[in-house]
This record gives sequence, structure tokens and C-alpha cells, in this order.
Amino acid sequence: MKELVTVIVPVLNPDINPVEERLLHHSLQMLSGYPLIFVTYEGADLSIVREHHEDIDIVHFPAEFFRSRDAFARLLLMEDFYLRFNWCDFLMVHELNSWIIKDELYYWCKQGYDFMKAGAAGHVPGNFFQQLTGYSPAQKEAFASGFENNGLYLCRIERMLSTLAGLKKTAYQYRHDTSLHQADAVFWKCEANRLWPRLRKPSRIVTDHFARNVADLAELKPDRLPFALTGITRANFNQIPFFKSMTEADQ
Repeated sequence: MKELVTVIVPVLNPDINPVEERLLHHSLQMLSGYPLIFVTYEGADLSIVREHHEDIDIVHFPAEFFRSRDAFARLLLMEDFYLRFNWCDFLMVHELNSWIIKDELYYWCKQGYDFMKAGAAGHVPGNFFQQLTGYSPAQKEAFASGFENNGLYLCRIERMLSTLAGLKKTAYQYRHDTSLHQADAVFWKCEANRLWPRLRKPSRIVTDHFARNVADLAELKPDRLPFALTGITRANFNQIPFFKSMTEADQ
């Protein structure tokens, strides 16, 4: 019998900064009830990670995919990545720029969606006609900027594989477009359902209950917080009221 979901934590740079370390420690606590695997390259020194959890599971991929976030995006557009985790129905990719607020992972796996990701920050261009004609390079780049540091998504492995197989040529182009940032987010947003609904995705209203960018935190009521927050960086962590209040409570 397959596992319902496995949590994947990519480690591009083993020398994680203090904010990433805090996000990691929190995630290990909040997601302790689920299988959790670190993804990195052979030979990466994960001693900092082991300080928080001694017995960790690691899956290695070629080092070329861990040289930058854009390089890692190419791995997320390869069937081989998802095939490595075919013992489970769902993957939750959890980069160290996201914070889990509630233990709702089981709930979201049972909602019938194939792909869930926090919406893009800021204004993202495009309309219905772009779904038929495709997006310009400038529009794709605008999508990419809206998904920067938006590193949390939940997906059904079977549907991701079938989508990549059905859009093999397009996925290949995205993997090799060196001018495009956040190629994985742009592909799943702009291409996966462009001419045919290959993935069941939630509405923006439902998506906002799944995850929100920290830029939207001011408009959220304390009793209406989503499952997770994304967009967290070393530059903004100490300015986010949500985390400032938590730090004060710890003191």
C-alpha cells in the first residue's frame, strides 16, 4: 500500500542561514507525522541539518541541479524526479522559504486536487486568450517574479508524470530556457492546463486557504490563517509581525 504523502526538503546550499535553520526546525516539528526526505547532491555536508534531526533520509540527484534555484527548477520538470518517489501518492515540496502554520497536510491531500501552490505575489498578467495562444517571454518573466521564494507545493505524483509525458517537448524547452527564472512555477502555471485540463487545480480562493505569500499577511485575520506561508527570506523575516510576535513570546 502506498504512503499518502511524503515531504521533500531540497537543500541547495548545505550552509543554510539562521532563518532557513529556524524554518527547518519548525518544519521538522510540524511535519513529524509524515515521511520527510532531504534532497541534495552526493557529498553535500548536512551536518547542520543533523543537529536538528540525527536520523535523516536523503535522496541524491546530480550536483548540476543544486547550483542555483533555477538549476533546481529544471529537476522539478523531469519525470525522473517524481519517479524516485513513486511509493507515495502525493509529494509536498517544501523549500526553506516557507512556514507551516497548521497541521493540515492530510486534509489537503484529501481535497481532490492534483497541484496546489501559493498564488503569485503582486500583479500577474494574462487573460483567457493567453490560455489558448500562449504567453510572451515578458509575461512569463512577470509570472516568474511573482513566484520568487514561493517554494511550497503539493502535487499528485501520477498526474505530474502524465502531464510531463503529455507535454514532453514543452517541458524540454522550459528546462533549457536559460533566460527564464522559476521555470517550474511558470510551466505548471502557464502550460500544464493551457489547452487541456491535465491537472485539477483549486480556485484562487481555495489556494489562499492552502498557502499565502507573507506579503499578504497584513490582510489576514489571526483566526483565518492558511496552512502555510511562503516568500520568507533572511531580508524580511524580522520585519514580519507574525514572526516578531512569536519571537517575543519565546523570550
